[in-house]
Amino acid sequence: MVGRNRKQSRPAGGANGPTQFSSNVRLNHKFRFTAASAFNHALSPFDIGGALGSVGTVTNSTVTCFVESFKIRKIEVWSSPASQGANSTVSLDWVGFGNSPNIEFSDTTLSVTKNAHIVTSPPQNSLCHFWQNVSDVTSLFTLVCPMNSIVDLSLDMILADQEVGLVAITGLTTVVLGHIYYLALDRGNAGTNVLVPVSLNTTT
Repeated sequence: MVGRNRKQSRPAGGANGPTQFSSNVRLNHKFRFTAASAFNHALSPFDIGGALGSVGTVTNSTVTCFVESFKIRKIEVWSSPASQGANSTVSLDWVGFGNSPNIEFSDTTLSVTKNAHIVTSPPQNSLCHFWQNVSDVTSLFTLVCPMNSIVDLSLDMILADQEVGLVAITGLTTVVLGHIYYLALDRGNAGTNVLVPVSLNTTT
């Protein structure tokens, strides 16, 4: 007789077979960038897609993104301190969606020892409140920061699992076939290389 407190063994998948599961490869990560010069530009999913990871597919020319979509969780920005007699400002303006307005967050420092600092998540019903496909070139937000600022981008991302429809970024000068690259945050659609990734392999 089986004891009262002994658990009955059950099939791992249940009586009718294996249980359902979410098959997409989904990751959460914080990427860090540093501003090689002053920055004032709107960024799109296409820009961000190149920063999330790519592989070299055409020598000294093209990389292909391996992330299919993403959802921004938080953006945090620190400016370099102001110089004597000046100020230093960082701001981020989220693009609204439908009847929702653009919403901007900003901070300024007058101190040579203190950073301007903002930390913000996509407002309710802003465009960034929703999942984004990396092929889209619609502006998501405008970022303004001085040279040497630090930008942290925290997000969820889903890796691509098909061979067609992957986003390619062209016009690069140094690409080795099969090598992994994390592009500047503004390289994809903007075509510039100001917000450079920190501690990740990159190219221009």
